[in-house]
Amino acid sequence: MNFPWTLVAIVVAIATTQLPAKPSDSSYLPEVISGEGSGGSSEASIKHRVLGLTLPVQTRYNGQVRELIRRYISVGSKEAEAMLGRTTLYFPMFEHYLSIHGLPKELKYLPMIESTLRPEVSSPVGAGGLWQVIPSTARRFGLEVGGYVDERRDPYRGTEAAVKILAYLYNEFGDWALAMAAYNCGSARVHRAIKLAKCDDYWEISKYLPRATQKYVPSFIAAAYLVNHYQHHDLKPKFPSSLMQDTRTFRVYNHMNFMEISKSCDISLSLLRKLNPGFALNALPKSNKGHFLILPAATATAFSKFLAKKTGKINPAENTLPTGMFRTSYVAVPGDRIEALAMLFKCSVEDIMAWNHLNHREIVVGQELMLLLPKSSLKV
Repeated sequence: MNFPWTLVAIVVAIATTQLPAKPSDSSYLPEVISGEGSGGSSEASIKHRVLGLTLPVQTRYNGQVRELIRRYISVGSKEAEAMLGRTTLYFPMFEHYLSIHGLPKELKYLPMIESTLRPEVSSPVGAGGLWQVIPSTARRFGLEVGGYVDERRDPYRGTEAAVKILAYLYNEFGDWALAMAAYNCGSARVHRAIKLAKCDDYWEISKYLPRATQKYVPSFIAAAYLVNHYQHHDLKPKFPSSLMQDTRTFRVYNHMNFMEISKSCDISLSLLRKLNPGFALNALPKSNKGHFLILPAATATAFSKFLAKKTGKINPAENTLPTGMFRTSYVAVPGDRIEALAMLFKCSVEDIMAWNHLNHREIVVGQELMLLLPKSSLKV
């Protein structure tokens, strides 16, 4: 018996979240702002929307920002639509780790300018993954980077490490624009630019930074604009297939290869690779901390049975129910912690871990948890 607990949590989150006030329709009409241009692409209307963005950096509308936005909405519109579609895959993961670590949720736009939300991308200097982290920094922040597994390309592990890096840089500089600049070119160069400019304002020190870093914050502003205002430019996100979007995540401790997963779950190898780009040799090695495996939601039941058979551990869904109890499931949403879920469902953390054969308390977005609850909890 399944109840839509995730839907309940989402409704509560929406009800308790203070959304920014939506400007009146007239504020989006360029002719109201000025007589210049027509439609949503006029200079005045774009500037108005840019300056209205809520971001953790000082928002400016200058030549760089204007050119980057124009690139998204004109010559690069097809690529922009594809990237917008990929936000459905990764933004929930970004929001989860940003929430857990108490960082501004708007930092989720950074991977758009780092990798265009493609985890398979590599840079000429060896940076990789959605957040384009170099190997030495990745290892420093706990990621495994090797021929078998590259956790920079794991959407979960890579994001968690990047968020920790950003938190570290913010603690160093106390300013998000400077932290972003340091993320792009390194702390030493930012400190040198501050010394040369004799101030710590990103916009003032920018001329002393590498060319790519001079465009970094403007690129961040342009990406934020694209996500929030693409509809004003007749852009339509090109969403991935439903199998890519509707997924479940499992924490796997045992070795297994993609071929056996493919056969047991009736899923193509190509889709498995797309969903799990961190495993270079199409296999999950044995791991004490566990690897995250992402699968289409439609295959979750089949994989749960396969995993139970392979590990010899009884699937909680097949246990005989104690008297007065019922079985349900819950799919984790951004910001969920196992301690909060235990309080919500009036059980213990240890119960949830036992029911789901978990060795760690960490839960992630898209992870389906089996719960055994008293029937009395159904009473209103």
